[in-house]
Amino acid sequence: MEHRTDQERSDQLAALVVSHTRTVQAVLVRALRLEDRHLVDDFAQDVWLTAWQYLLRGNEITRPAGLLATMARHRVTDHYRLARVRREVATDPTAYGPLANAAAGARELVSA
Repeated sequence: MEHRTDQERSDQLAALVVSHTRTVQAVLVRALRLEDRHLVDDFAQDVWLTAWQYLLRGNEITRPAGLLATMARHRVTDHYRLARVRREVATDPTAYGPLANAAAGARELVSA
């Protein structure tokens, strides 16, 4: 196995970004739901970070298009998998804590 410097890995990643950005974005656009297309740039950034970590572990990328497409699809899959178990709950910020006290004080002033 050939040992590369971080600069060589950085150069390799930069070359991948230049040559495969459109591929990564296209895979993400196809894999995401229509209402989630605004996430393409964020997910692309995650793919490049994953590729960088992959290179830092000493791995070689012999088929970059396939590897990056797989990373992109996995990122989308992880997003939807987490979305199934993570529920966002809307709350009234004035119902708890310091805002509740301020809201109660404001109601007293209005009613007086």
